[in-house]
Amino acid sequence: MSAILADLPAGAFSTTCKQLQANPAQHAPCPLTIGTPPGTPPLASGPSNSESILDLAVHVLATEAASLNNLTRLYTINATARTSFVAAVQAIVRSLTAHGKVVFSGMGKSGKVAQKTVATMNSLGLMSFFLHPTEAMHGDVGIVRPQDTVVLVSYSGTTSELVRILEHMPSQTTVIAMTAHAAATTAARMAMTSDGERLAGGNVAGCPLTKGREGAILLPTPVHESEEATFGVSAPTTSTTVALALGDALALSAADTMHQLEGRRTQDVFHAFHPGGAIGGRKKTLADWAVDVANVPLAEGTAETTRVSECLMAAFQSKDGWVKLKDGSVVPPRRLKSAGNTKLDATVAVAGVAVAKASWIVLDGGMAVDAVRKVVKGGQVVLVQMPGGGMGFAESDDIL
Repeated sequence: MSAILADLPAGAFSTTCKQLQANPAQHAPCPLTIGTPPGTPPLASGPSNSESILDLAVHVLATEAASLNNLTRLYTINATARTSFVAAVQAIVRSLTAHGKVVFSGMGKSGKVAQKTVATMNSLGLMSFFLHPTEAMHGDVGIVRPQDTVVLVSYSGTTSELVRILEHMPSQTTVIAMTAHAAATTAARMAMTSDGERLAGGNVAGCPLTKGREGAILLPTPVHESEEATFGVSAPTTSTTVALALGDALALSAADTMHQLEGRRTQDVFHAFHPGGAIGGRKKTLADWAVDVANVPLAEGTAETTRVSECLMAAFQSKDGWVKLKDGSVVPPRRLKSAGNTKLDATVAVAGVAVAKASWIVLDGGMAVDAVRKVVKGGQVVLVQMPGGGMGFAESDDIL
């Protein structure tokens, strides 16, 4: 573009364009349009075009929302689908407990869904890997061990690359198929009727990904109508949305079950595996939660003489909302907020928002948050011994 403009005499650009606008048929093509295919219509910019763009966008969003509602109802009312989901979670937990892993595989867009679910599982502390079906046939299938669980993602349920690698996997390996194959979805669609509770969620023997595989689990991922019927093109849209959602449900359910057995919380494991980014910047030790005692304003009276309204005025002087009283007690922000507007004229003692010094718990600020959670109870004020010296306040409810 810059080279074309450089070759034009001064003022030629604006003059030429004005002449073309006046009588385009009498002039040679404008240099700026060279390379534009003949007959290419200009992009309309009026309200009608904007409306059509937005109408299609809203149609896509509404359709994908409907597909998720359809999936939610299936796993709410269909007994077999529900049983299969629980069995899938238990299989994953069983593999991980036996020092195995979860292996996902899929082709094309289903492969992308599988890779995303692997990333989610790993972030939740569940050892998972993605196995490309083509690479699997050239040696990578060796990653699969008898104690593993393999999750195959395929909208059709007939993906030849996935079917081929099954016979090369250990017979003891549990196979889970996430698919909209007719064997999985015939009953799933029927489940939308009033008789849904009594209908089967899928025929394991009828799906090529589970046929002849002992202990195989079929997780239906149906769409309420085909993508071609909805959008005029069979591009993976609602089908991948449904598969992604079920993958998320599987990952979070398995993580919660697994970590409960280990006596851990899923959120703690998640944070431990995110040292970077915004998540990594979150609070990890008790000191991260503490407010410097030196920065907490002091109210004029004691708990018996200070009104809640006066305490609020003092709290406004602190960005953290803590208030100290002259009798040594403290008013934490959560308690002060709980007083509401109805107790403004009551004393702090009557309102029950002050915490006496005798009931504080003293802890080292270097303690990890998960360790703190094991020793504190709800409603406590923690006096924190800061690592660099000084003291701080923390509310146990913030940490819990």
